[in-house]
Parts: sequence; C-alpha cells; structure tokens
Amino acid sequence: MADIQEEKGRFYIIKENQTIAELIFEEEGSDMIITHTEVNPEDQGEGLATELVEYAVQYARENDVKIKPVCAFAEKVLSNDPKHQDVLKD
Repeated sequence: MADIQEEKGRFYIIKENQTIAELIFEEEGSDMIITHTEVNPEDQGEGLATELVEYAVQYARENDVKIKPVCAFAEKVLSNDPKHQDVLKD
C-alpha cells in the first residue's frame, strides 16, 4: 500500500517529492462528497486511485461519516463492492 497523506479536502500520494495521485472531497455535515480522483498518466495501472478510495472508506468509518461519490471512478469502486455499503450515503 502506498503512503497516503491527508490534507483538508484531499488524500494524496507523493513519489519523489511530487503528488502522483489524489482524491478530492468536500465535507458537508456528516457527509464526505468525493468529487475527483486523479493519477498521473505514468503512474496509472498501479491501483493508486483504488487505494485512495479505500482510504476514504477507512476515514469514513473512523469519523462516522457517509460517502457520496460524485466522481465516476469512486462511485464505481464503492458501488461494486458490498463491503462498502455501510459507508455509502443512501
């Protein structure tokens, strides 16, 4: 697993002092709205975006928030796996 960093409104992965992947979110009450995931083209195919979504799931569970995925990638990852249903916003 990559070393994921946290900052207000985003989770990100750094390699060689550069951000190579990030997940952007907004917090609205007890909801986490995932608006965007992005991975540098040269780092795609390594599962980094999926790791970021899984990290968001862990964050949601630890902070008792629900995830509303607006980002198509995050929505696909979350809706296709039954183990994520507990954190999805109805």
